[in-house]
Amino acid sequence: MELFRLALSIFAAVFIGWNILYLISFRKIKLSFLERLFISYGSGFGFISLEMFLFHFFSIKFSLIRIIAPWTLLFITNLIIYLKREGPYGRDPYDMKDRGNILLNSFLAAGIIFEILYAFFRALIKPIEAYDAIATYAIRSKIFYMENSIPHDFFYNLSLLFPHPDYPLNIPLSETFVYLFLGNLNDQIAKVIFPLYFLATLGILYFGVRRFSGRTGALLFTFILASVPQFNHFATNAYHDIPLSYYCFAGALFLLYWFKETESLGCLYISAVMTAMAGWTKNEGFVYCAANILLLLIFLFINRRGIKKKDILSGLLYICVILLILTPWLWVKFTANLVNSDVGSTTLSELNIIKQSYKAWPILYEFQRQIFGPKKWNIIWIAAFIAMAVYRKKIFADGQKYITISLILTVSGYIFAYLIGQDEIRHMVGTTWSRMMMHFLPLTVYWLAYLIKDEFAERKG
Repeated sequence: MELFRLALSIFAAVFIGWNILYLISFRKIKLSFLERLFISYGSGFGFISLEMFLFHFFSIKFSLIRIIAPWTLLFITNLIIYLKREGPYGRDPYDMKDRGNILLNSFLAAGIIFEILYAFFRALIKPIEAYDAIATYAIRSKIFYMENSIPHDFFYNLSLLFPHPDYPLNIPLSETFVYLFLGNLNDQIAKVIFPLYFLATLGILYFGVRRFSGRTGALLFTFILASVPQFNHFATNAYHDIPLSYYCFAGALFLLYWFKETESLGCLYISAVMTAMAGWTKNEGFVYCAANILLLLIFLFINRRGIKKKDILSGLLYICVILLILTPWLWVKFTANLVNSDVGSTTLSELNIIKQSYKAWPILYEFQRQIFGPKKWNIIWIAAFIAMAVYRKKIFADGQKYITISLILTVSGYIFAYLIGQDEIRHMVGTTWSRMMMHFLPLTVYWLAYLIKDEFAERKG
């Protein structure tokens, strides 16, 4: 029965996410069925946790009926739209006749499936037991379940007893949602949400590469990501880095889709939602919110001669959607004075980057140590730098430049956070750089695939 209830909780999240996606796209956006499922999974849990957080402001207790009931209105609305609108879903932007090398495809698919199943196996053979996963995240979800709410004094008193009191609540509340379905605190099977985020990230990468490459190329780069030891390990330990990687990658990727086809507003809205959910998942997600907004402004500036007024308005709406989703959490952080334990309460007026420049060497040293560390990363970073040198003329050409700029903005944002941090810099980068790099790893793999797409492109037909 527990497994059945677990399946119901996942189905409920995906169903809610599917309806949100349907409302956003009105069936026009070009996505395959599986791609819609992968997007629906993350958006479903994100909006459910946001809804549960909003209950706190109205002193509403958690129950499955209270959580799910409002979404029935969305389902009815979508049903009306479905009955009134004509025409099928947007056609998949892939050449499904392109089968490529069947033997190689089978080998790569088998490798991907093995990595996914192995991630599920390692995640589910034991309960949540990693230190930060318990002390920072899981303890919150269990408090919420036991109280059937977020206690009124949680942010002002109780939260201060645990590490990182300012961390967002997307995943803790998602875990609480699963517990409500289970009817108990079985965090062993509730851990399934993490390898599912791993699976969804791989799926989004596959279809992302599939848009410009053959099936073999898409499977190859999906296998590359799936087989990175650091990445698939964190799909099993209940840390929030894989969910954050998912939201960061989806947010950036769908923004890039909109750059290619500005008429596809559904892609822009999906990007806004996923980008905001990154900020709702971990503090590092705010770096991606800023990076995507800056990337959007750079795109509008570079293409200012061909940009229409409605594209500018769409860009403003993009920013508004992100702020709208994040405002409730930012308000609580401000009113409860929840300060980041790594950065501290340093104000911008007190910053002196020149005085902090001594931190640059430890930051760069740890960065290169990770790059040349095949134990955690295989050779993905080495391959990326070799490709950058070989194809240096292409990294800022055409659509490639926006992926490159996105990565530059992200890495720069992390370096800036290290510079203003108050922890001892060598300890800070030594314990966090390897996790930070996971957040932009999927986009790096996509960047690499896009950079060498001509070499890996398969003949059609």
